[in-house]
Amino acid sequence: MAAAWLALGQVQAAVTTSEGIPLFLSANELGSLPDEAEIKFRISMMRSPITTGYDADVRAYLNRYLSYGIRDTEGILGRAMVYLPVIEHYLEMNGLPTQLKYLPIVESALVPHTSSTQGAAGLWQLVPETARSLGLVVNSILDERKDPNRATEAAAKYLKRLHKKYGNWNLALVAYNCGPGRLNKAIEKAGCKNYDEIKHHLPKETQTYLARYLAAAYVATYFHHHDLAPALPDPTLLNAMAARVYGTISLQKISKITGLSLSTLRYLNPGYLADKLPAKLEGTFLTLPKSAWVPYLEALNRTALRP
Repeated sequence: MAAAWLALGQVQAAVTTSEGIPLFLSANELGSLPDEAEIKFRISMMRSPITTGYDADVRAYLNRYLSYGIRDTEGILGRAMVYLPVIEHYLEMNGLPTQLKYLPIVESALVPHTSSTQGAAGLWQLVPETARSLGLVVNSILDERKDPNRATEAAAKYLKRLHKKYGNWNLALVAYNCGPGRLNKAIEKAGCKNYDEIKHHLPKETQTYLARYLAAAYVATYFHHHDLAPALPDPTLLNAMAARVYGTISLQKISKITGLSLSTLRYLNPGYLADKLPAKLEGTFLTLPKSAWVPYLEALNRTALRP
């Protein structure tokens, strides 16, 4: 019936958001960061997979995270308690740097049901074409881009492919943001694969992408130095577990068995676009509160034992 139990528990650190952050901030918005010299030193000590360091763009995003955007930051710190362990699990399975777990904060502010005007969706903001090429289902009843487990499986596979193609994480992350096609054109214009030379040939949003990532990684690692406290996430999310289910899934039946409301089941499973899903050979992830799994499994066993 099920395999690969994944507890959505607490995590050591958390991160920040890029949703709504302007690409360029005015001089008034930049302000002054607390203990800027210490921030520079801490960044130099981080085990970041990218080679870029502290600059004006990083400063601008840190100013958002650590000053006038504190409420948003603390909200993401709370959501990170739910989703970062799942993300780290799949990165480790694929032999990727675990610090890449901060990318979904840059992409989606760790909101799995979010969608962009460009058609990207989920924690990793995958577009339908890319998602399907990575084996995800995107149709009228199921959007696995919004499933934290399946989307992270796919994103890890994609990041691994990009790193193999470009040879370093600077270019791999840039390709993730703007697409390999645009990066290839920028490489052709620059006549080399040096990021500093390529950067100015990239779309404006992509030019600040590594800065956004580095700022997110900093806050994830050092938020406690800035008196930030995670806003506790919804207890329903914090006490949830996910597992693959290989048979048909009916939210109405699960609701009757567990006593959970349909709205709660949909909230926990944002990729479900219909209340009934067909069986899948590779399984579909179902997320339930830990306490709800016992009656659900007992009901499945009773059904399986019927003559």
